[in-house]
Amino acid sequence: DVEIWSDMSGSQWQGTPLIRTTVIGSTSELELSFLDVAQLGEGYRIEQFHLDLPASVAVAKCFEFTVRWKSTNTQEEWSWASSTGHNARMALRPRIADKAPASYWRQQLRSLLRPACSDTLPPPATTIADSWQVSSTGASCMFKHCEFDNAASGADFFGQLGTIDGVLAFARKDPFWIIPRAGTDASVAAGLDVVLVLVELSSGAYAALMPFAKDAPTKHTVVFRTGPSNTLYLRASPALDSAPSSIRVAASVSRHPHDAIHDLFERIQQTLPHISIDELNAHCQPTHTTSLSGSMGYCTWNTFYQQVSHDGVVSVLSEICRIGRAANQPGPEWVVIDDGWQTTTQDNSQGQLSEIFANKDKFPDQLKQTVQSLAELGVTRVGVWHALWGYWGGIDHSGPLAQRYELEKYQRKWCPAVKTASEVWLISKTCIAAFYDEFYQWLHNQGVTFVKVDYQAAFETLELDGSDVYSMYNAYCDAMESAALKYFGPGSVVYCMAQTPHLILRTLQHLDSVTAAQQREILRNSDDYFPDEPESHGWHIYCNMANALWSRQLQSRFAVDWDMFQPGKPESHIHAAARTLSGGPLYITGPATNYSHQDLASVLGHTCRTPLPSPPLISSSCLFADMTATAGFLIGSTTLADESAVIISVYNVFHELVVAPVLVSQIITTSDSTGSNRYAIHQQSTDRVCICQTLGDIYTLALQPLACDVLTVARMVMFRSTDRSAYLYAICIGDTSRYAGIGVVERNVFGVVQNIAPGTPAPRSGSPLGNPRQWILRVRLASGCNGVSFALQACESTPEAHSLPVSVQSVRVQGCEIDEWEYLSDTEILRVMFKPPPSNSTAICVTIILSA
Repeated sequence: DVEIWSDMSGSQWQGTPLIRTTVIGSTSELELSFLDVAQLGEGYRIEQFHLDLPASVAVAKCFEFTVRWKSTNTQEEWSWASSTGHNARMALRPRIADKAPASYWRQQLRSLLRPACSDTLPPPATTIADSWQVSSTGASCMFKHCEFDNAASGADFFGQLGTIDGVLAFARKDPFWIIPRAGTDASVAAGLDVVLVLVELSSGAYAALMPFAKDAPTKHTVVFRTGPSNTLYLRASPALDSAPSSIRVAASVSRHPHDAIHDLFERIQQTLPHISIDELNAHCQPTHTTSLSGSMGYCTWNTFYQQVSHDGVVSVLSEICRIGRAANQPGPEWVVIDDGWQTTTQDNSQGQLSEIFANKDKFPDQLKQTVQSLAELGVTRVGVWHALWGYWGGIDHSGPLAQRYELEKYQRKWCPAVKTASEVWLISKTCIAAFYDEFYQWLHNQGVTFVKVDYQAAFETLELDGSDVYSMYNAYCDAMESAALKYFGPGSVVYCMAQTPHLILRTLQHLDSVTAAQQREILRNSDDYFPDEPESHGWHIYCNMANALWSRQLQSRFAVDWDMFQPGKPESHIHAAARTLSGGPLYITGPATNYSHQDLASVLGHTCRTPLPSPPLISSSCLFADMTATAGFLIGSTTLADESAVIISVYNVFHELVVAPVLVSQIITTSDSTGSNRYAIHQQSTDRVCICQTLGDIYTLALQPLACDVLTVARMVMFRSTDRSAYLYAICIGDTSRYAGIGVVERNVFGVVQNIAPGTPAPRSGSPLGNPRQWILRVRLASGCNGVSFALQACESTPEAHSLPVSVQSVRVQGCEIDEWEYLSDTEILRVMFKPPPSNSTAICVTIILSA
């Protein structure tokens, strides 16, 4: 017996029996094709129950529910699916029209803030009349508040949020990192500086808000503070008592949360003063051909920490490359030498930079010999770490650098990264450009081609008055970026500990052109990966997925970086999969023995990595709950550039087994102009492929803690036979041996040969094509893939659409040799394996003969 209990009828909780649907293995209304029973372990069985209720029975449109069960006809106690205070939540929303009238969106945005309704709160901020932009899919505007009194009170009232059902606040954990805080109201971010707020309105629409200083966006930081009853306050640093009218709060509303965030950033960019960097970029040529996002890398940090040395780096990379060659595993193509290589007074947070050169005890021949030794192992790029102001503790005021550059003394406040207040000496902003020019010229001459610039927000830890903090911050960033472009070319900086409003607004000011993917800089998307802290792994994945909501808005300049991971550990698989699907770089750390214990080829492929075009979009079902504390899946989706497929990544970041649905109908757009209504769905964990005529709403998965899976959903291309008696549905689902394997497909099935007269030879085939139900399919693949799979299905063109058997006549490959190919008629899957992997773009030509 199973019952659902809820308060949907009002304040009183009531139970309603559910109806048994089926036992697993039988025909079901719910899709169980991808439920991997092996994930459940011993002692589990699967039964399905359902209940159909009209939405009108729910008095509350947002309510909680839970489930209880017991064996039929027994006196045993009921078992409950959740404990008190940890129930599931359901919201019933009216469907918003695809093209709602402008008046609807105006009303949604106006309802975002409550009007003044009591003497205890002042009036809310007002909108700027001419700032409204309204369309059929959403609206945006700007709020202003001329009575800003930050200097006197520390924060000024902005407004009280209207009727909302969920809040996702992106708050500053410390000066360096932004974290998601999710819940049903704004109290989830109490006591934190909030950079950006996303809310779910009771209407089902989504609204986003972000404050900033319009006239001086990179000289002042403006954030929200939350108060009781969903009140929002504005806080500026340094105080804006001299120019309060420059404070703006951008707001947008849309039917999709991702559109609300996108429109918000677009409006802010329109408002900010524009800074062009096209002229500077035009004179900078990259000194490298290997993209950090398009290949696997290695970082020395978790292997050596600050005891890194030439001998250590070359030794561990030599062993990794040896193991990789023997096991046909991918090896690092780039290496970053992390903290510990520089000449400093000490290797810790109080250490100061004495000279730009490498520590002669650790690197006797400086970096050039290390770069050359790594090149002999196949490493094509080497980068080095440094802090934005040189080292954690600044510059050694009695060292050689102090003789060449003017230094200034500051007091550093306590912060999480450096847990003590201290005195620091920094190079004056008047000569910081000369320092970076000398520093990066030397690195360039040593063979270094990129830099990881850490501790970037450290200026906010200095005890400075007025706008001096951001004046120095800007001067240092300008000098570093100019020198990096000059000596390393575009795409040569990894920004770390830099998740600040300053960087967001500075980037929006510079987004005047779309940067080629291989020339984008790298932006760390979350706090560090901590291999030895078990409780951190689920949070790390969740934090990165949520942060991608805002960081992906900067992808014209940045590829987001989910940090390194260490292979060969129990949680390594979920990290490897997450990095592969992140749209950014993938790099490992740790000793060679760990590398030997993980099959990275199953994630990356044997010889190459094809990065996805953008970070995954977090599912709307995951937005307003901390998924590390919620018994559900963290779900993201990535649509390929040509929109031929969607990759759905599913993670269990909860601490227990989760059996839950993936609501595919909320992720996949079903409109299509080609008339095709069939889909091929590939499950990574089981290598199953399901061909379905309609895309089901629900696909149930089971995942153990820190397990993950991927569903690749591709709409099949429909082709009609020359006599119009049959249809062929076909799609190449890519290299199914790796995560994101469909990314190797540069152009999916095309080049269909039709209207062939009987007896005409097929191209590149000696067999005559006399059957009108014949096609020749082609695909174009990226170099380095090991094989691909095709989903093929044929049917009559009658209303009954009876299935037709498919017969594969031949497979031809250009650019490499075929190892083998096999068509499995029972699953309607054609698999083609290559040998050796192709070195350049490869075309696969498939001839398919259909017989009625």
